[in-house]
Order: sequence, then structure tokens, then C-alpha cells
Amino acid sequence: MIEKIAVLADSGSDITITQKGLPLFVLPLRIIIDGKEFIDKKEISLNEVLSKLDTSKITTSLPSPQDILDTFDHIKKEGYTHLICIPISKGLSGTMNIINQMATDYEGLKIEIIDTKNISMASGFSSLEALEMIEKKMSFDDIIKKINERLTYKKVLFTVDKLVYLKRGGRIGLVAATVAELLKIKPVITCNDGGIYYTVKKERGYQRAVNQLIEQVVEFVGSAKAYDVALLNSNTQLDLNDLVAKIKEKLTKIRNFTLSTITPALAIHTGPEALGIAVSIV
Repeated sequence: MIEKIAVLADSGSDITITQKGLPLFVLPLRIIIDGKEFIDKKEISLNEVLSKLDTSKITTSLPSPQDILDTFDHIKKEGYTHLICIPISKGLSGTMNIINQMATDYEGLKIEIIDTKNISMASGFSSLEALEMIEKKMSFDDIIKKINERLTYKKVLFTVDKLVYLKRGGRIGLVAATVAELLKIKPVITCNDGGIYYTVKKERGYQRAVNQLIEQVVEFVGSAKAYDVALLNSNTQLDLNDLVAKIKEKLTKIRNFTLSTITPALAIHTGPEALGIAVSIV
């Protein structure tokens, strides 16, 4: 059988590719504000979400089973025979589990699901790598093997100005959040080997936490010969041009660099002034 391979990410992967014709499909998460549902990024913007965080009841919701089946149907109708699903960490979202449930008895597509154990562009980078491998005409099985082998070459680190939003989402305890707010402590957070958030460092003040983000990425890439870097933010008040210059000064072997905002569904749990750096060693 001739393999025509597609990639399915979810909107929590923060992929911002606009190039047409790529075999990439993005399954949007859903956002519920005061009982009304919106499709992440399509029906509501980051600024709209941020403006309602403190005045409305806002939660995120998984894609529905029908959303997933409709996406599978669309991909199959486009002529694809194989599908690699690369959602965000199953330790942070139920999207992977529900995709797996829908894929079990689905006919007409050979489907493989990969747990990146990561979020945002640290997950998105795996989808971009899969696209590169498809372009090189690699086989379905070889792409899956390579993506899994390279998961540990990717990392995202982020910090937030206020911990209240992580607390609301159950990502940090009430006592820890309260004490940290009083002491103006800002965490530097990443995902552990199980794909769950954990705090790498705690810094007194937002700027120091941002500086620590860069230092942690420098430590992660080590002596790597090349890497891709993405700077992601949700309306930070820092001078982004200055920050980009500082990142490029410290990380001298960047192959590709992108600057973008995080998807609205992620901003619900981080709030305004969240800032993250994702990196993928080439």
C-alpha cells in the first residue's frame, strides 16, 4: 500500500504554521465562558479570554468525540491512509485519551498516537518534525520510531506573573500560591518525565524568573550544534525585542526562531504575562 501520511495535533501545541497544503490538521480545544462554548482560537481570541479571566467563569473542555470522528472522516476523505496523532501530554489533558478511544474502532485510517509528555511548542515541535519526515518520504513506522526517540530533545519552560490562574486550574496548591504571592516568588515551570508540571526554580520577581528561563534553556541545549527555539507569551509587558535579542545572544546556535502568543485555551491556566521558551535540539 502506498502510504499517504497526515499529522494531527491539537491547539494546545501552539503550532502557528500558515503554509497551505501541508498534511497537518489541528484539533481545537474548547473554551467555556459563563456556560457558552467557543472553539479555541477560531471563535475567541487570546485578548478576549484574558479580558474575561477575572470577571467570568472560564474553563476548558476537550474536543468532543464527534469532533474527533469528523476530523478523522475529513482526513480520510482527503485521501490519507495513515495518521500520526501528536496531542499535548496526557498528563495535562484528556485529549489523547479521547482520541485513542475514537481511534480504536475507526476504519479506513491506520492511526498511531504519540504522547509527547509535553505542552505548547515543546509538543508542537514533534508535529513539525513529523512533517519534515513526511516530506523526506520516510515510512509511517520509521517516522513514529524517530519521533518517539527524539521526545527528550524537546522542552518548554515558562513563568507567570500571578499564580492565581494555575491555582484555579488545580496546577498549584492554595497554600503554595498564597505564600508565593506574598513573597513575590515566581516559579519556572516545565514538564517532568511523566508529562506533568513541576517547578524547576523559584525566583523573587518576574524579571529574574524570565532570566532564569533563558539560563535553563542554555543548560538544556548544552553543546548541541543546532536547535529550534520558540518564544511564547500571553501579553507580557516586557520589551519583546529586547528579550529576543537577549535570547539570541545566549543561544548562539539557533536554526529557526519563532515568536508568537499562546493559544487562548492555555492562557486560561496561565493568565496574562505568562512567558515561555520552547526548544527542540536538532
